[in-house]
Amino acid sequence: MNKKRITSIDVARCAGVSPSAVSRTYSAPGKVSQATRSRVLAAADALGYRPNALARALVNSGRHGSGIVAVVMGEFDNPFQPWLFNLLTQALQQHGLVPMLVSVTEQCDIRSRLQQALSWQVEAAIISAGSLSQETTERCLELSLPMVLMGREDQRETVTAVLSDNRLAGELAADHLISLGLTRLAYIAGRQDGQASLERLAGFRRHLVSRGRPEPIVADNLDYAYHSGYRAMCRLLQRHPAVEGVFCACDALAFGALDALRLNGGPACTVVGCDDTPQAAWEGYRLTTVRQPVEQLVAQVIHHLQRVLSGEAQRGETVRIQPTLTIR
Repeated sequence: MNKKRITSIDVARCAGVSPSAVSRTYSAPGKVSQATRSRVLAAADALGYRPNALARALVNSGRHGSGIVAVVMGEFDNPFQPWLFNLLTQALQQHGLVPMLVSVTEQCDIRSRLQQALSWQVEAAIISAGSLSQETTERCLELSLPMVLMGREDQRETVTAVLSDNRLAGELAADHLISLGLTRLAYIAGRQDGQASLERLAGFRRHLVSRGRPEPIVADNLDYAYHSGYRAMCRLLQRHPAVEGVFCACDALAFGALDALRLNGGPACTVVGCDDTPQAAWEGYRLTTVRQPVEQLVAQVIHHLQRVLSGEAQRGETVRIQPTLTIR
């Protein structure tokens, strides 16, 4: 049998007060007497009543905002994204905000997804643009919402963006492979319009050339998924069997590359990832990788989101945080 949902009217009846007194007890406690407040809270406790926080937020949205923050994200088959989402949600909740996931794919109607989120009186948005195509990111930027971008700059310089120094990530990977005495190197890319992937390649290539090494072989991809790394490594082994070292645009690609080497009996080849997701430390991989300072990235996103909400942030501000190399 379904238990009857307790409402504010039930509480008012039990406490012997008006429904408006119950409402004020939770939304404006300073406007009710201590005696009334005590009676309402006692009745609520006895009945097991819990106020509807969302309803109160919607009522108060004109004055205080709903506190709901849409987190727009895609590519959940890349372990970096659920890791990032977990850290973002924890940080938002610690600051009294309510995260709402808007999961998007290349096949979905992005406009419909965003409008659905807006119908919940979303107050702001965090766009994990590194997991989205350029076109999808542009659709997000059309929203009339305070927002912060992650993983991609706003080329129009209108929205605050927080991202890693991706060129430095490429340089760190190149320097490590050079230090091992390797010369025949390759790069397994992520999505073709991905700013992070393109910048990591640029830094990787520039550092190799500056150190007198040949330019890397580039294996293009459409995404950052494990299976794309696996297939790219298989192609490299077929076309360039003498390859000695590979830098991958993300850890998921690197995991696929490592498994391709193992399962296809490939030559000795060093693989370097980028992200330092928790899976990189698993015994089955022990992946050397360029660590994205994800905790710092999240902290900066929350900081700048609060600035945007308060009207302090400048338009088009970009924050880049330096990555480091994790050797395993």
